[in-house]
Amino acid sequence: MNTQPSFEQMLAENDGRIRYIASRYGGPGERDDMYQEILLQLWRSYESFSGQASIGTWVYKVALNTANSFVKSRIKRNDLHHNISNQVAQQSEAEHTGCQADILTQFMDQLGDIDVGVLIMYLDGLKSEDIAEVLGISDNAVRSRIKRIKREFEQNFVGDES
Repeated sequence: MNTQPSFEQMLAENDGRIRYIASRYGGPGERDDMYQEILLQLWRSYESFSGQASIGTWVYKVALNTANSFVKSRIKRNDLHHNISNQVAQQSEAEHTGCQADILTQFMDQLGDIDVGVLIMYLDGLKSEDIAEVLGISDNAVRSRIKRIKREFEQNFVGDES
């Protein structure tokens, strides 16, 4: 008996996280392309989804792997300079507004790709075991990264109130 949701249902349930990953990893003007590429990769691999992991974990794995491949190909096209300029402008804009989403974006811009992946999944409520499975690292490594990320956030954005 197959209890796997339909492709459309899976997309509906995971659209927010797919769009967030596309917006986080895609540069300006690339987010829609990355979103489409993630959907294409999900479609191509959906039939082979075995159900050994949760559907949400599988979506993260496909989306993050696709996003990382997309970023690597962008770098190969020597588009890095353009992205850095835009990120500096976005960071400058975020520093002026100070709302929670802008602060989180500014913090995530300082993190590496793996740490961003860990943080996205952690904030979405995934267990460290599931995050480890998606990223192909140990559960202990995930928990260590989460502790370090929390500490960095507190040092950079919370400060000492005394």
